[in-house]
Amino acid sequence: MALTLCIIAIIVSIIVGWKFKLNTGVIALAFAFIIGNLVMGMKVNDIIAFFPVTIVVYLISIALFFNYATENGTMQVLGQKLLYALGGNAKLIPIVIAAVSAIVGGLGAGASTPAIVGPFCFVMALQAGVSPVLCAVAITFGNLLGSNNPFNGYGGIIGLNLIKDNGVEEGAAMQTAIYCWINTAIIVVIVLIVFYVAMKGFKAKKVEVAQPPAFNPIQKKTCTLVIVAFCFMIIPAILSAWVKTPFIKTLSAFCQPQVVFVVCAVIAGFMKLADEKTVIRKMPINMIVMIFGVYTLIKVAAAAGLVDAISNALASSIPRALVPGAIVIFAAFLSFFSSSTSTVMPLMYPMVPTLAASLSLNPVALYTCIFFGGLSTACSPFSTGGAITIAACPDNEVKDSLGNKMIIVALIVPVITFIAAEIGLFNFFHV
Repeated sequence: MALTLCIIAIIVSIIVGWKFKLNTGVIALAFAFIIGNLVMGMKVNDIIAFFPVTIVVYLISIALFFNYATENGTMQVLGQKLLYALGGNAKLIPIVIAAVSAIVGGLGAGASTPAIVGPFCFVMALQAGVSPVLCAVAITFGNLLGSNNPFNGYGGIIGLNLIKDNGVEEGAAMQTAIYCWINTAIIVVIVLIVFYVAMKGFKAKKVEVAQPPAFNPIQKKTCTLVIVAFCFMIIPAILSAWVKTPFIKTLSAFCQPQVVFVVCAVIAGFMKLADEKTVIRKMPINMIVMIFGVYTLIKVAAAAGLVDAISNALASSIPRALVPGAIVIFAAFLSFFSSSTSTVMPLMYPMVPTLAASLSLNPVALYTCIFFGGLSTACSPFSTGGAITIAACPDNEVKDSLGNKMIIVALIVPVITFIAAEIGLFNFFHV
């Protein structure tokens, strides 16, 4: 009964919020307390423990710092300069954004990539009239392409170790991980092309960009602080992938985006780069409340047995031909409210040898279905990566609307991946 009520509550929250222009998160949070406490007998503190603190801290810290750069006009001038460098060719912007995100992610920035490239990319895209959704997709999936390789990518290395744990010899495990990464690259390119075409990125007109103005003294100081922040985020992350020393490990662990941005926001306040009260007043509260409420309700639904219900439904009677697609959907569903690398992959990778042997399926394809299935919802505002990407948008009005739109994207990408899995797109490589 509790599970049924949770599912109904999720649907009602979305419909009522849309129909009456109310914040969906407030409605969802009320349902979470009512169902969790009165129906499931949970303590209020247990429900509060579901609050997405990590995601909210990311949102607050990034917005707090970049609101200084937005308020004093630095981001606007920087966007003009970037657009001018591209000759105003708006068609190239999504492609360039995806390529830059892949390179930065591949260098070792990993989950920090959206925070590093997002602010500049969004400003450039918005000034050129490129859809912010397309920009967010380019950042997210470009980053996935670069940061999940099996050599220095966080997800790729975890996948490699899990394959080894299944009893696969080291050489074969690395080969399998590389093939999964290549398969991931293929589906990432397909996803980017689908959204580029669907959102008419190829029809973007060339923008006439005048010679951008020079930075004023305040803006120069802001740019310097931004560069310092980025250096502290990306350099330790890159070094930690190649230099294994306690100092580098400690430095990398400390220099996370939320830490760096909060410290830099304090420095920006002392430097009087913008009015602090205005900066705080422009925090994306609407989006934070939306994520807060919906995430909590989903976690209550999970406590009511939502994961087990889906798992049993998938395991009970699935035709062999639908197994790859079913794995994609299950992995994508789980990653909506849990980490793909820390939960979904460790949970599902051990299933692969048995499924591959009993159903005569390609293990590389099955690993890919789990790997990218879990990553396919990385653009959701309820995931850390999706939240960071959205928070990196310096325009508060766009940021508020982007949250709901990225939920839809996070539902579409698994469908694209499902189709790719079912037509055998992941079967090109065998070990």
